[in-house]
Amino acid sequence: MLPASHAAKRATQPVRTTSFRYYIHDGVVACRLELLGSLTEADLAELTGCWRTAKTTLGRRKLILDLRALISVDEAGKQWLAGMAQEGAVYAPEGYLRELVAGRHTAGAEPLPVAPKSSLLGRIVGALRGAGVAAAK
Repeated sequence: MLPASHAAKRATQPVRTTSFRYYIHDGVVACRLELLGSLTEADLAELTGCWRTAKTTLGRRKLILDLRALISVDEAGKQWLAGMAQEGAVYAPEGYLRELVAGRHTAGAEPLPVAPKSSLLGRIVGALRGAGVAAAK
């Protein structure tokens, strides 16, 4: 149990809320770190710790920073992202960092389009119509 003075001190400290989240998608060919929301300096300590842990298991796989759901990035976040490029990370979308540094990134940019998976019937009908149907991934 905490002393009363310590509990009172904790109660007066503001609870930090953030709109930033990240998810790790670990695959055979690559490890994708999906970043969502607003990346700020306050989030970098946890994110750096996550990267250090992931780095030990990466081996020859690529690290992909999926930045499609980022809304905003402060200067410290931009520096962190640039440092990740020096560590060999690639970005999805590819030109994101270049656009961000140039000030041309728009908040809430549309995510990359995902081709819908076609059913067997859909592929047969498409073939009969002569339409090209994207292969399911």
